[in-house]
Amino acid sequence: MTIVEAKERLDVPAVAARLFPHWKPATSCKTPWREDNSASFSVYAQGQKWKDHGTDEGGDAPDFLAKALTLSPEDGLRQYMEMAGAANEPKSLGNLVRSHDGDTSEKKIARSNWPAIDLATESEAQALANLRNLPLEGVRWAATDGALRMSTTGGHRSWIIRSACGRNAQARRLDGGVFELNGQALKAKTLAGSVASIPIGLFFDVRWPLVVLVEGGPDVLAAYSAIHRLGLLDRVQVCGMLGASLKLPSSAVATFRNRKTRILQHNDKAGYEAADRWASQIFNAGGKVDIWTPDHEGGDLNDVFRLPADEAEAALGEAFDFAKEAR
Repeated sequence: MTIVEAKERLDVPAVAARLFPHWKPATSCKTPWREDNSASFSVYAQGQKWKDHGTDEGGDAPDFLAKALTLSPEDGLRQYMEMAGAANEPKSLGNLVRSHDGDTSEKKIARSNWPAIDLATESEAQALANLRNLPLEGVRWAATDGALRMSTTGGHRSWIIRSACGRNAQARRLDGGVFELNGQALKAKTLAGSVASIPIGLFFDVRWPLVVLVEGGPDVLAAYSAIHRLGLLDRVQVCGMLGASLKLPSSAVATFRNRKTRILQHNDKAGYEAADRWASQIFNAGGKVDIWTPDHEGGDLNDVFRLPADEAEAALGEAFDFAKEAR
């Protein structure tokens, strides 16, 4: 893995999620590692850069890690590469998968024309939490982990679910409306040039022993919300597929080896077929895997958060009981 590839996987907010889980990175925020009463810290350039205006220090994600842990630039870069998964990258699959994962020069050109992708403001995070009936802290956690961003797409302010490498992104309108495309109404719009099979989340970081595998942007947000609510930030990572018809890419499957994964499927025909397909892939790769299905026909993980409080608590406890069993 090159440093460029590592930065595509792991930006400043994603590094901060591991070091300062309660800190909220933004274009104007307080410094995470020193007393700061004036919000003199900035995270910008789509999460790739930071600057402490109080000390005039700044840099990229490796520099952020080095500063936070008081390491030399060399040691900081080494630890950053390990955090990005370089040490655990499947050697036999690496270059092969990257050259055959469906990416093309045409898609790269299309991605260069994407609209600006921003960190969510506090008001945008709250609006999204209200829209999806999720706790604000869960939405913030998805943003901190790098899976959630904002953009103006098709003339509408939209929430973006994107892969850690930045090559797969899907937009939904923040006002809950639909996109119009060739006379069709679309709830979700995959940005042109996306490599649709690339999963969402930092599931490839094998320091997290457990993974939840979900389908669709709303369930990605719901998974982060559940992990936050249940206090599983240091045990469970998210893997999200943006389509039930997709297969997990070989490079992703390799990271599930010797770990435990729970698939939180949709309770419908497409959900059952997707869960069976993904479970077979993970099992054949040497991973442990099981499947949870919501009680309500047609339901999904996000729907759990719309239940009465006591029912939602019971359902989430059941969906994530594999984390308790694995202790």
